[in-house]
Amino acid sequence: MAKGILFDFEGTVARRTDGKLETVLAEVRNLGYDVYRPELRAAHDYVLHIDLPKHGHDHVEAFVEAVLKQLGLKPKRTELMALAPLFQEYYRFVLHEDAARAIPVVAKTHKVGVVSSLPSFLVHPVLEPVKASVTAVVTPKESKACVPNPKTFKAAAQALGLRPREIAVVSADCEDGLAVPKSLGFETVHVRRDGTAACPHGKIAIGSLDELPGALRPSSVVKIAASPTP
Repeated sequence: MAKGILFDFEGTVARRTDGKLETVLAEVRNLGYDVYRPELRAAHDYVLHIDLPKHGHDHVEAFVEAVLKQLGLKPKRTELMALAPLFQEYYRFVLHEDAARAIPVVAKTHKVGVVSSLPSFLVHPVLEPVKASVTAVVTPKESKACVPNPKTFKAAAQALGLRPREIAVVSADCEDGLAVPKSLGFETVHVRRDGTAACPHGKIAIGSLDELPGALRPSSVVKIAASPTP
């Protein structure tokens, strides 16, 4: 039986609202910088996936500054302050309703962790309603890597003080969320919201996080694991 639960943040614990990069781009250009969408997208993705694990960027102004510097720009402090809320709006997340219900329940019997490839300043505010139930939050700052790099899951296991085989990884993302932790010896639970396809990397499949406490009971695990793949 698992002693710990590791939740994938994006898409599993929280859902992203419809933020648009064009809003950020419009303000960058309004500040007088000759930047176009492909350039901004490329700089943003580099900072998020390559630069963030190296340097942390634990506040939004530092993240914005890194993106603009990647474009060869030297923004003023006032410009960073103007762009910061637009970047945060682009990444606005809300807690899934079933996550708000399920996390406090499973935390009564398991250590709970959350892993994310996003910077901490985006993750922690969303987890505020359930923070008392969460033992560890692992972002690129802590793991020095992004999901699905094995370092992220190993760092999360270390933060929970458990071995991989003692932890169930819960994700709605079949590939990035479950394939790597399965290969490392973690138990895996696939969240099939809205009838998503079956996942070959998920030992257990649930339709909602509300089903998670029951699915983690030893008898339930045996039953689900023995069921044929649809």
